[in-house]
Amino acid sequence: MTVTTGSCLCGDVRLELRGEPRFVAHCHCANCRKAHGAGFVTFAGYAEEALSIVDPCGRLACFTQSDTGSTRRFCSRCGTQLLFAGERWAGEVHVAVAALDAVPGMPTVHAYADRAPQWCPITDELPQYGGPEGNAPL
Repeated sequence: MTVTTGSCLCGDVRLELRGEPRFVAHCHCANCRKAHGAGFVTFAGYAEEALSIVDPCGRLACFTQSDTGSTRRFCSRCGTQLLFAGERWAGEVHVAVAALDAVPGMPTVHAYADRAPQWCPITDELPQYGGPEGNAPL
């Protein structure tokens, strides 16, 4: 079985993921861009039970977004954004690929592509999805 590891910048929070991701995708929604301070975020989606968190110092913090109910977990020491979960994806956790030690797979799609900012255009040939739920073909 494949095991993928990762951590925050300071190393206080470590992740271990068992098995293959359900998907790897770029997300261009404004919430992800603001949370990560980037033009888009690349996530790998895993079943919740695939994730083990090692946090001996108790640094993993959680922010729940009031308008969506989604949660983002991050290191309270260094600020690294690590995990996203939402009601729309029950039983699934989305892991920021940038925090992983190895890429669990190449991205195969752009979600919320119609919300990509002008200053960070999509320039590859991956399929693009958008609309209110971010998953309608464009």
